[in-house]
Amino acid sequence: MDPILGHAWIWALLVPIGIMMAVAILGEQRQRRRDRADGVVMSWEDLRMTNTHLLVGNGRDAERIALSGLKAKVAVTAKPDQPDDEVQLIIENAGRDIRRSAPYTYGASGNAQAFAIRFNMLSGHRHQARGDAFVRRTDRRAA
Repeated sequence: MDPILGHAWIWALLVPIGIMMAVAILGEQRQRRRDRADGVVMSWEDLRMTNTHLLVGNGRDAERIALSGLKAKVAVTAKPDQPDDEVQLIIENAGRDIRRSAPYTYGASGNAQAFAIRFNMLSGHRHQARGDAFVRRTDRRAA
């Protein structure tokens, strides 16, 4: 193989890969800046959460829904016609449910569960452990 032609092939492969990496990095930095400006504390798929609102979608036209009265749950589903399981995050809303899904992996499942737990804490839904009522700090002082 000609040494000059070999270098041309290497550059022909490295330049497009480098451009794709640069575009991906710039896109991620842009999203992080937008999240920081919006006060986003956690995100999963296209759902982003602030301390008071759920942002559905990305960009300036993202729908803002107040967290109060909403509840999140995670389900792992297996469809008979598909070989892979799916992680579903369901936000129960009074008017309509918001559903997002991703292929099942330990990471996707864990991230969806962490999102749902934080979401439920911020929206005012507390889980009861072993039948004990959740006690806030202010409630303990009063007792």
